Amino acid sequence: MKKYILSLLAVATLVPADTVLAQKAAPASTAGHRIGLIDMAHVFQNYKKFEDLRNGLQAEIEKSDAEAKGMVEKLQRMQEEIKKFDAGGPQYEQAEKQILNQKGEFDAFRAATQRRLARRESEMFKVIYTDVTASVKLYAEYAKFDHVMRYNRKGIDNTTNPQEAVQTMNKTFIYTKSENDITDTVLTYLNKQYAKTSGGTPARTTSSKGKTPVRK
Repeated sequence: MKKYILSLLAVATLVPADTVLAQKAAPASTAGHRIGLIDMAHVFQNYKKFEDLRNGLQAEIEKSDAEAKGMVEKLQRMQEEIKKFDAGGPQYEQAEKQILNQKGEFDAFRAATQRRLARRESEMFKVIYTDVTASVKLYAEYAKFDHVMRYNRKGIDNTTNPQEAVQTMNKTFIYTKSENDITDTVLTYLNKQYAKTSGGTPARTTSSKGKTPVRK
Protein backbone atom coordinates (compact mmCIF):
# COMPACT_ATOMS: atom_id res chain seq x y z
CA MET A 1 0.00 0.00 0.00
CA LYS A 2 2.85 2.34 0.87
CA LYS A 3 4.45 1.72 -2.53
CA TYR A 4 1.14 2.52 -4.26
CA ILE A 5 0.88 5.89 -2.50
CA LEU A 6 4.46 6.73 -3.39
CA SER A 7 3.77 5.88 -7.02
CA LEU A 8 0.81 8.29 -7.10
CA LEU A 9 2.95 11.06 -5.62
CA ALA A 10 5.60 10.43 -8.23
CA VAL A 11 3.07 10.72 -11.05
CA ALA A 12 1.67 13.92 -9.56
CA THR A 13 5.09 15.55 -9.62
CA LEU A 14 5.37 14.81 -13.34
CA VAL A 15 2.14 16.65 -14.25
CA PRO A 16 2.67 20.42 -14.73
CA ALA A 17 0.59 22.62 -12.41
CA ASP A 18 -0.76 24.74 -15.28
CA THR A 19 -2.12 21.59 -16.96
CA VAL A 20 -4.07 20.69 -13.85
CA LEU A 21 -5.47 24.20 -13.53
CA ALA A 22 -6.45 24.24 -17.21
CA GLN A 23 -8.36 21.00 -16.76
CA LYS A 24 -10.22 22.41 -13.76
CA ALA A 25 -11.07 25.64 -15.59
CA ALA A 26 -12.23 23.94 -18.81
CA PRO A 27 -15.95 24.55 -19.38
CA ALA A 28 -18.36 21.64 -19.65
CA SER A 29 -19.15 22.61 -23.24
CA THR A 30 -17.09 24.68 -25.64
CA ALA A 31 -19.74 24.84 -28.37
CA GLY A 32 -20.53 28.45 -29.32
CA HIS A 33 -23.98 29.98 -29.61
CA ARG A 34 -25.22 31.38 -32.91
CA ILE A 35 -26.95 34.72 -32.48
CA GLY A 36 -29.19 36.10 -35.20
CA LEU A 37 -30.17 39.76 -35.43
CA ILE A 38 -33.35 41.35 -36.74
CA ASP A 39 -34.33 44.98 -37.26
CA MET A 40 -37.94 44.80 -36.05
CA ALA A 41 -38.70 48.40 -36.99
CA HIS A 42 -37.65 47.73 -40.59
CA VAL A 43 -39.78 44.58 -40.73
CA PHE A 44 -42.86 46.35 -39.37
CA GLN A 45 -42.46 49.28 -41.76
CA ASN A 46 -42.14 47.04 -44.82
CA TYR A 47 -44.52 44.19 -43.97
CA LYS A 48 -47.44 44.51 -46.42
CA LYS A 49 -49.94 43.13 -43.92
CA PHE A 50 -49.00 45.83 -41.42
CA GLU A 51 -49.40 48.46 -44.12
CA ASP A 52 -52.88 47.16 -45.02
CA LEU A 53 -54.00 46.97 -41.40
CA ARG A 54 -52.64 50.43 -40.74
CA ASN A 55 -54.48 51.81 -43.79
CA GLY A 56 -57.67 50.18 -42.55
CA LEU A 57 -57.21 51.78 -39.15
CA GLN A 58 -56.50 55.15 -40.77
CA ALA A 59 -59.73 54.86 -42.79
CA GLU A 60 -61.68 54.19 -39.59
CA ILE A 61 -60.02 57.17 -37.90
CA GLU A 62 -60.97 59.43 -40.80
CA LYS A 63 -64.55 58.14 -40.71
CA SER A 64 -64.77 58.81 -36.96
CA ASP A 65 -63.26 62.27 -37.44
CA ALA A 66 -65.91 63.05 -40.06
CA GLU A 67 -68.68 61.96 -37.66
CA ALA A 68 -67.16 64.04 -34.86
CA LYS A 69 -66.87 67.04 -37.17
CA GLY A 70 -70.55 66.71 -38.06
CA MET A 71 -71.51 66.63 -34.39
CA VAL A 72 -69.36 69.70 -33.66
CA GLU A 73 -70.93 71.61 -36.54
CA LYS A 74 -74.38 70.70 -35.24
CA LEU A 75 -73.43 72.02 -31.80
CA GLN A 76 -72.21 75.26 -33.35
CA ARG A 77 -75.50 75.71 -35.19
CA MET A 78 -77.46 75.07 -32.00
CA GLN A 79 -75.36 77.63 -30.15
CA GLU A 80 -76.11 80.19 -32.86
CA GLU A 81 -79.83 79.38 -32.69
CA ILE A 82 -80.05 79.87 -28.94
CA LYS A 83 -78.95 83.48 -29.33
CA LYS A 84 -82.33 84.20 -30.94
CA PHE A 85 -84.20 83.46 -27.72
CA ASP A 86 -84.51 85.51 -24.58
CA ALA A 87 -82.32 84.25 -21.78
CA GLY A 88 -84.43 82.50 -19.14
CA GLY A 89 -87.41 82.07 -21.49
CA PRO A 90 -88.97 78.65 -22.19
CA GLN A 91 -87.53 78.46 -25.71
CA TYR A 92 -84.08 79.37 -24.43
CA GLU A 93 -84.25 76.72 -21.69
CA GLN A 94 -85.42 74.10 -24.19
CA ALA A 95 -82.61 74.98 -26.62
CA GLU A 96 -80.07 74.97 -23.78
CA LYS A 97 -81.21 71.51 -22.74
CA GLN A 98 -80.82 70.25 -26.28
CA ILE A 99 -77.31 71.72 -26.47
CA LEU A 100 -76.31 69.97 -23.23
CA ASN A 101 -77.72 66.67 -24.50
CA GLN A 102 -75.88 67.08 -27.80
CA LYS A 103 -72.64 67.89 -25.97
CA GLY A 104 -73.10 64.80 -23.78
CA GLU A 105 -73.58 62.65 -26.90
CA PHE A 106 -70.46 64.14 -28.45
CA ASP A 107 -68.33 63.52 -25.34
CA ALA A 108 -69.58 59.93 -25.10
CA PHE A 109 -68.92 59.36 -28.81
CA ARG A 110 -65.41 60.76 -28.56
CA ALA A 111 -64.52 58.64 -25.49
CA ALA A 112 -65.96 55.46 -27.01
CA THR A 113 -64.18 56.12 -30.30
CA GLN A 114 -60.82 56.65 -28.60
CA ARG A 115 -61.21 53.38 -26.68
CA ARG A 116 -62.25 51.46 -29.79
CA LEU A 117 -59.42 52.80 -31.94
CA ALA A 118 -56.83 52.23 -29.20
CA ARG A 119 -58.06 48.65 -28.83
CA ARG A 120 -57.91 48.08 -32.58
CA GLU A 121 -54.41 49.53 -32.78
CA SER A 122 -53.27 47.27 -29.94
CA GLU A 123 -54.78 44.22 -31.66
CA MET A 124 -53.07 45.22 -34.93
CA PHE A 125 -49.63 45.33 -33.29
CA LYS A 126 -50.34 42.05 -31.52
CA VAL A 127 -51.19 40.33 -34.82
CA ILE A 128 -48.09 41.66 -36.57
CA TYR A 129 -45.79 40.85 -33.65
CA THR A 130 -47.16 37.31 -33.53
CA ASP A 131 -46.57 36.89 -37.28
CA VAL A 132 -43.00 38.18 -37.04
CA THR A 133 -41.97 36.17 -33.98
CA ALA A 134 -43.44 32.98 -35.45
CA SER A 135 -41.44 33.51 -38.66
CA VAL A 136 -38.29 34.32 -36.68
CA LYS A 137 -38.68 31.07 -34.73
CA LEU A 138 -39.20 29.11 -37.95
CA TYR A 139 -36.08 30.49 -39.59
CA ALA A 140 -33.97 30.31 -36.43
CA GLU A 141 -34.74 26.60 -36.10
CA TYR A 142 -33.96 26.04 -39.78
CA ALA A 143 -30.70 28.01 -39.77
CA LYS A 144 -29.62 26.72 -36.34
CA PHE A 145 -29.62 30.05 -34.49
CA ASP A 146 -29.69 29.67 -30.71
CA HIS A 147 -30.86 33.23 -30.10
CA VAL A 148 -32.32 36.08 -32.15
CA MET A 149 -31.97 39.60 -30.81
CA ARG A 150 -33.38 42.95 -31.84
CA TYR A 151 -31.03 45.49 -33.31
CA ASN A 152 -31.00 48.63 -35.41
CA ARG A 153 -28.98 48.21 -38.57
CA LYS A 154 -29.14 51.88 -39.54
CA GLY A 155 -25.82 53.69 -39.57
CA ILE A 156 -24.97 57.35 -39.17
CA ASP A 157 -24.68 59.65 -42.17
CA ASN A 158 -25.19 63.32 -43.04
CA THR A 159 -28.99 62.97 -42.86
CA THR A 160 -29.02 61.50 -39.33
CA ASN A 161 -30.47 63.89 -36.76
CA PRO A 162 -28.80 64.21 -33.32
CA GLN A 163 -31.39 62.09 -31.49
CA GLU A 164 -31.09 59.22 -33.98
CA ALA A 165 -27.31 59.51 -33.84
CA VAL A 166 -27.32 59.06 -30.05
CA GLN A 167 -29.66 56.05 -30.35
CA THR A 168 -27.43 54.51 -33.01
CA MET A 169 -24.27 55.00 -30.91
CA ASN A 170 -26.00 53.33 -27.95
CA LYS A 171 -27.03 50.20 -29.85
CA THR A 172 -25.81 46.88 -28.47
CA PHE A 173 -24.16 45.55 -31.63
CA ILE A 174 -21.61 47.82 -33.28
CA TYR A 175 -20.60 45.20 -35.84
CA THR A 176 -22.09 41.92 -37.00
CA LYS A 177 -21.50 39.58 -39.90
CA SER A 178 -24.05 39.97 -42.67
CA GLU A 179 -25.14 36.34 -42.39
CA ASN A 180 -26.32 37.00 -38.83
CA ASP A 181 -28.80 39.65 -40.02
CA ILE A 182 -32.01 37.75 -40.77
CA THR A 183 -34.17 40.86 -41.30
CA ASP A 184 -34.61 40.57 -45.08
CA THR A 185 -35.10 36.81 -45.00
CA VAL A 186 -37.91 37.05 -42.46
CA LEU A 187 -39.49 40.05 -44.21
CA THR A 188 -39.48 38.32 -47.61
CA TYR A 189 -41.09 35.24 -46.11
CA LEU A 190 -43.77 37.28 -44.31
CA ASN A 191 -44.73 39.17 -47.48
CA LYS A 192 -44.86 35.98 -49.55
CA GLN A 193 -47.08 34.25 -47.00
CA TYR A 194 -49.36 37.28 -46.77
CA ALA A 195 -49.60 37.51 -50.56
CA LYS A 196 -50.85 33.91 -50.63
CA THR A 197 -53.65 34.63 -48.17
CA SER A 198 -54.59 38.09 -49.44
CA GLY A 199 -54.33 37.37 -53.16
CA GLY A 200 -51.85 40.18 -53.70
CA THR A 201 -48.25 40.24 -54.88
CA PRO A 202 -45.35 40.06 -52.44
CA ALA A 203 -43.86 43.41 -51.52
CA ARG A 204 -40.20 43.84 -52.40
CA THR A 205 -37.76 44.30 -49.57
CA THR A 206 -35.61 47.41 -49.60
CA SER A 207 -32.47 45.35 -49.14
CA SER A 208 -31.50 41.82 -50.03
CA LYS A 209 -28.48 39.96 -48.77
CA GLY A 210 -29.17 36.69 -50.62
CA LYS A 211 -30.05 34.62 -47.58
CA THR A 212 -31.62 31.19 -47.68
CA PRO A 213 -35.42 31.58 -47.66
CA VAL A 214 -37.46 30.38 -44.73
CA ARG A 215 -38.81 26.92 -45.36
CA LYS A 216 -41.95 25.50 -43.90
